[in-house]
Formats: sequence, structure tokens, C-alpha cells
Amino acid sequence: MTGMLVRAREEARPLALGPLRTSPITVLDVGSTKVGCFIARPRASRGFSLLGRGYQLAQGIDRGDIVDAGAAEESLLAAVHEAEQQAGETVRDVVLVTGAGRPRCRLVRLEHRLGGLPVRGDRLQRLFREGAQAAAQDGEEVLHVVPVELAVDDGRPVRDARGMRGERLSAWLAVVTVQARALDRLMTCLERCHLRVAEVVAAPYAAGIAATTEEEADRGCLVLDFGGGLTTFAHFAEGRLAYLDSVPYGGVHVTGDIAYGLSTSREYAERLKTLHGSAVCRALDDDARLMVPQIGDGPEAPAAEVPRAQLTRIIRARVEEILEFVQEKLRAQQELFDRKPPRSMVLTGGGAELDGLEELVEEMFGVPVRRGRPDLVYSRHGVENEPALAAASGALSLALGDDDGLSWSGLREEGGLMAWFGRFTRWLSRNF
Repeated sequence: MTGMLVRAREEARPLALGPLRTSPITVLDVGSTKVGCFIARPRASRGFSLLGRGYQLAQGIDRGDIVDAGAAEESLLAAVHEAEQQAGETVRDVVLVTGAGRPRCRLVRLEHRLGGLPVRGDRLQRLFREGAQAAAQDGEEVLHVVPVELAVDDGRPVRDARGMRGERLSAWLAVVTVQARALDRLMTCLERCHLRVAEVVAAPYAAGIAATTEEEADRGCLVLDFGGGLTTFAHFAEGRLAYLDSVPYGGVHVTGDIAYGLSTSREYAERLKTLHGSAVCRALDDDARLMVPQIGDGPEAPAAEVPRAQLTRIIRARVEEILEFVQEKLRAQQELFDRKPPRSMVLTGGGAELDGLEELVEEMFGVPVRRGRPDLVYSRHGVENEPALAAASGALSLALGDDDGLSWSGLREEGGLMAWFGRFTRWLSRNF
């Protein structure tokens, strides 16, 4: 198994970013089509005040993974510089939220002998470290370990077992892993940008933290995050993460289908999707016509008149396929979803803005569906509640330790020469 450090964040202990509750926090959101940098300061009451943000197209990045280091560095640096200019801050430490390395989750059951002693933080730390070691396979890195259930002896599962006495502590753990090489490439790229990663957060986990209400997370809620190249999902039950996974398809594949099906450019296909796209057929679609420029040379390229219903059929076919892949992944975890089924669903990510998506998801999954609008970040214009900001907003919250002290992270080394040396030795072990 690859090098890995699992640390318990006891009693919501802040991460290695310094005094987070007074200092600005920087979140770097690395997605399939865009890179976003957000600098925010915790508010005295709830949420964060946005100090600066920057957006760039994700050049050299595919599904969060680095495919062209030079182009990726330019995109990352440009996004960070834009945010720095707005905030009047110089960024050194960042919380990285991403779908790089295809985050996935394994469920692990473990027991720990108590011998009549109370459950303490150090005992939980050992238990979660064992869970991480049991779940991670060669070539994987652990990002999160979250207890789905904790129980002492034969008692009922409890949300927090700390302080309880007994002979045996049982745990059902959700262990989130990613492909280590993909994460290493991204972190090495950030290091060349003179940025130090203090925490890595799986994007679907963060999106769910920001977009679900307390009641939804308690009752059972499945969060679908529709990105450009990935659709990720996270299931929350009894107030915390219970499962997550991803499928390698997203908005760029919908755009590609439109371009191919209507014989137009990808640029115009994206415009059609944004302005006229829908996942469900409307009553007037058959009467509506769209003028679509065909692929050709120069300004005299021909245009075709296309029924809007044809555009809808193309979009619906691809979105249905993506949702069927998600359902297939969920069926593979039948025990979990039989015991903790989703009572509702929340849609996040840039693709969640697609017209008719809520209706289609509700039709296929049979539970109430809404579009998630995070309400944690405030700017001078009001609440920054676009679905595409859910992952970044949730990463800010997790960086503060707002998880009841019951989430554990596999952290990278915290900086300096030892950090570089640790990553370098892991790179050698994987490649030679």
C-alpha cells in the first residue's frame, strides 16, 4: 500500500492552516472544465465572507487529473492570482477540493477491544487508521475515513461513541480513496506553483456538506454533482457521509453528443445546451425551430433548421445513460442502501442548471429532487448560491472542522523539505 498518514481531528481540531477561525482560508477547486480559487474569511456567526475569487478554464486538466503540466500550471496560477488581487492577500496554503484520481468509497467493518474502558479519541484514531489500512489497495491514497455506524457491545448504533464504556467497540466505516498517482501529479503541479496543500477533500463529499440541510442528511440524502467530465455522488445518512463514488461522464459528453448529432461545432453545441437545452420534452418543443450552423469553412458555412425536440432527445439520451451508471453503482452497495435508503436527492455542480434535470432524476429514482443552492458564502452581492459552488463551499466548512469531530482525514505531509522528500520517495516506489 502507498505511503499514507491518517490523523484524527479530535474535537473538530483545525487543520494545518493556522488559526482558521480568524484567518482567511483558500480553497482551490480543480474540476474537469474549470479551476476556481476562493479566498474567504469565517464569519462571526455562520458561513464565510468572500474576499476574492478567480476562475480559469482547466487547460491541461482532464477530470481533475493533470495531462499537460505546463498548461495546468498556467491555469492554476492565473486563478490564484486573480483571487489574490481581489482579496489583497498572498496565498501559500490551500485546501484542495477535486475529483482527481476518481474518488471512491469502500465500507469496512472493524471491532476494537475496550476492556471496560471508555471510548476515547486515541482509541478511535487507532480504529480509523486500521480501517484506512484495510480498505486502501496498492496505488491508492486515503482521503477520508467517516464512521457510518458506531456501537458499544451489542447496543444500538450511536452517532458518537466517545465517553461510552463497554467491552467491545464496533464500527462500520466509509473509507474514501483516490488513485495516488493522479493525486501526486496534481500536488506536484501545485508545488511548482509554490502552493502548499494542507487538506485534500473529495469533491462529492464537500458538495454534500454545503448543499444538504441538516434534516435531509439525517433522513438520508443522495447528492449528485454533475461536473464537466465526471458525475460524482455522495450519500448522507444520519447526518454524515455514508458512501460516495463517480462515473466518468458529465457535461462535456452531453456537449459532444450535441455537436455530433447536429453536425455543428463543440462551441456552438455548448451554446445550444446552455440556451435551449433540456432533459425533458416540453409541449412546444416540436413547433420550436433552432438555426444551427453546420460544420464548414468560413462565414458562409451552411445552417440547418433543427426541431428543438431533436436537441432534447440527444441530451436526454446521454443524461439517462449517466444516471443509469449511477444506479448501477448504487445497486452494488445493496446492504447499505437497504438499511439507509435515500429519502431525497440534491443536484449540484454546473450541470445541475440544465433545464428539466430535476424532473428526469425524480422520474428515474422515484424520490423528491431539488437543485442544491449552498448558502455558506457571502459576497457584497449577497449569498453565492450557484450549484457549481457547492464543492468549494463545503470544503471551506470542512476546513473549519465543522463535522462534529467525527471525520478523519488521510493528510499529506504538511510542508517543507520532508514533504518534498516524502512525495519524491513515493514517486520512486511507484515508477521504478
